[in-house]
Amino acid sequence: MDPYPELPPPPPGGEPEVEEVAPEGPTRSTGKAIAVVAGLLIALAGLVAAGLWWLGGPGVCDQSTVESARFGYCVAAPGWELTNEAAQANLPYDELIKPADASTVRIMAIQLPTGQGLNDVVKAARDIASQDGVKVGEVVQRRVAGVPAAQWDFVLDGGQVEQQVREVVFVRGDAAWRIQLQADSEGFDTRVAEFEDILRTWTFR
Repeated sequence: MDPYPELPPPPPGGEPEVEEVAPEGPTRSTGKAIAVVAGLLIALAGLVAAGLWWLGGPGVCDQSTVESARFGYCVAAPGWELTNEAAQANLPYDELIKPADASTVRIMAIQLPTGQGLNDVVKAARDIASQDGVKVGEVVQRRVAGVPAAQWDFVLDGGQVEQQVREVVFVRGDAAWRIQLQADSEGFDTRVAEFEDILRTWTFR
């Protein structure tokens, strides 16, 4: 007797057919794809907008009322006039004047010797004023045009009307800048407020 009986015959109709199922491809989330495309479009729009702003946006001096070709700066100083163009002599500084009371702002740039900095400029400017017998006020630390600056006040009483002066100095690159406001003592506080507005808008071209 065979220990392994024969297998029963296959059912009628031949061997059963086995359906082949195609392997599933990698699935992709439709929502994720939309989010990626949207992100790319937003980034592209941002780049286009930045390019248009750079090409057609305002220049650094568009909001200024005074622009100095000689010293390479611009400021917004409404109500102040640049007198250099009307002056017969070539002034060594830029001068703004307030026609209402003849207050002035004088701006000068001086080439610095190698190795000199703000402290040297402050000392030299204060020494010059002191030599004329002027009592110079305390130094106040501040900033102008994004760089450290120093300011002080003093009084000029040699003329018919006492004049009060505020001087601001700072160093940028290899140049020292001296900016002086001069006004009569009665209207000094008003002009100082305007002077501060001018300094806040100071921009190098």
